[in-house]
Amino acid sequence: MVKTYLTLLLSFWLPAAWAYFTVPGQGQLVLLDGTKQSLQFGFAFTQKNGTEVFQAGVQEVEVAELPDKYTLALVLHQDEQIWVTDWINQPLQGFEWSLGKHSFKLSKNTDPKYKDKARGGYVLIFDQTPYFFHKNMAQIKFHFNKEGVSEVRIEGMFTPGR
Repeated sequence: MVKTYLTLLLSFWLPAAWAYFTVPGQGQLVLLDGTKQSLQFGFAFTQKNGTEVFQAGVQEVEVAELPDKYTLALVLHQDEQIWVTDWINQPLQGFEWSLGKHSFKLSKNTDPKYKDKARGGYVLIFDQTPYFFHKNMAQIKFHFNKEGVSEVRIEGMFTPGR
């Protein structure tokens, strides 16, 4: 009887614990003057003091439930510099960032076959696929499920041949 009660109690308690996750993210920012700065930016959904908390980088917010998605904005300013204000309040030349199993690299294009496609000369490589700015604003949308990042969508950019 006690064993059955404990099994039922655990079956109700454990699924909630499984819904929490941490997706580590680290990388390097390249500032306009060429200096490099470390980047620590991942996602987490945890419980603190009985309250559920969503974390993006160092920012935390109390939430009633796991958010569906998080949007990271990339702004191409005058075709010369990139702004990612969720990370730093100054323009960038580029960045390299790994987030869980995904990798991102934004830099000036050096591949001649993409010379005429790269607006501002920039290319974003996401998991080995090149993306180019369509306009001045792009978004990387991270969709979540109970295990962490379930899907990544790049919007406002295009990839050749797709």
